[in-house]
Amino acid sequence: MNKLLAYFFLSCLVLSCHSAPEQMIFPENLEIIHQGNPPCLDCEEKAIIYLNYSKLSLYIFTDNIVKWKDFAASYPELSVRVYLAGEWKDGKRSPEEIRSFFEKRDFPYPVYLDPKDEFFEINQLKYVELENKGLLSFLVEGNRILEQYNLGMPNDRVGQLEEHFGMKPIESEE
Repeated sequence: MNKLLAYFFLSCLVLSCHSAPEQMIFPENLEIIHQGNPPCLDCEEKAIIYLNYSKLSLYIFTDNIVKWKDFAASYPELSVRVYLAGEWKDGKRSPEEIRSFFEKRDFPYPVYLDPKDEFFEINQLKYVELENKGLLSFLVEGNRILEQYNLGMPNDRVGQLEEHFGMKPIESEE
């Protein structure tokens, strides 16, 4: 019985050491490659987007999935931060080209360049329960991770912001 109890506690200890992260750590030493016009950089309610661009393209940051300027205008109390990790697949894309990509689109949020993938490592994102971890997004309050954010699905995107932060989109007056 004591052996069984010891195995149980050992299993719990091992599993707890390798669970999905509950707190988000924001490294301060990363280069801001694009400043954007963040409506609320210091707000406690955050959407955090991590993209390893050595595995995936920057397509999510075009207006084909999210109309980013409209999104920023609809949720001025939401702080959005983008962390780009890795190195370009062919080694040819420079930081200047990435900066230009975001500037041409007048992307409204800050983008941090993380060539050594520190954000992924420090936040232990390898333990997130998804097979493909090249693109991850989270809703965070303060530093506490509330849940993964389904940014690509419009109904989920809106519903999750309302559920966790009580935010409803502000309609533009055009």
